[in-house]
Amino acid sequence: MKKTKVIAVRLLAAAGLAVGLGAGLAGPAQAATTFTVSPGGAWSGTGSAASIRDAVSNQVTQCSGLAVAGSFKSGKDLSGTNIGALTSIALTGCAVHGVAVTITVHTSAANPAPMNLTGEFPAGSGTFTGQATNVSLTLDDANGCHAEVGAKTINGGGPGVAGFTYNSPGAQFSFGAGIHGLFVQSATPQCSSGAYHGLRVQQFERIDLGGSAGISPAQRISSP
Repeated sequence: MKKTKVIAVRLLAAAGLAVGLGAGLAGPAQAATTFTVSPGGAWSGTGSAASIRDAVSNQVTQCSGLAVAGSFKSGKDLSGTNIGALTSIALTGCAVHGVAVTITVHTSAANPAPMNLTGEFPAGSGTFTGQATNVSLTLDDANGCHAEVGAKTINGGGPGVAGFTYNSPGAQFSFGAGIHGLFVQSATPQCSSGAYHGLRVQQFERIDLGGSAGISPAQRISSP
């Protein structure tokens, strides 16, 4: 056999070996995370504290109450996508620097916020992380500040995303799971004027939503 033919045969053999090794290393595709929810259906709950925080100025508006309502699907081997929806989010008794603040979350049964579960963290803790989409807020203080909050305007605006966790053993629903999906879309001059002591928020700044509520009936969630 000529030298060139020998080289060609060796190259083809090496290529075949590489492909075989690659196929072996790839392994089987991982199955998507699924969840078991019981009893499912509508639930609601209240908490004694909630807040919003401007991530740029670090100003925190404290609220004395949180009421939240929603629903989960019921069953086994459920996809985390659209596994439930929030139908009401209400923050009450809010103020900053002694100035009353009204926080309106535009979530309702007619305009729900679909929920997606992403997984259990830490593993074995019974705490599940997720995000609620179609979330938008209006902020108003007693000095005339008015701000609209939702998705980034540079990404097209519209409703944003709020992170949450659900602790199954304690039936505790909490906002603030590290999802950065709410931003100031517009704000009146009173929101950034040094002459006022209320809200200080400006366009493009990130807003973090926080608060916890014990819900009833308790929803038992697990993941294989």
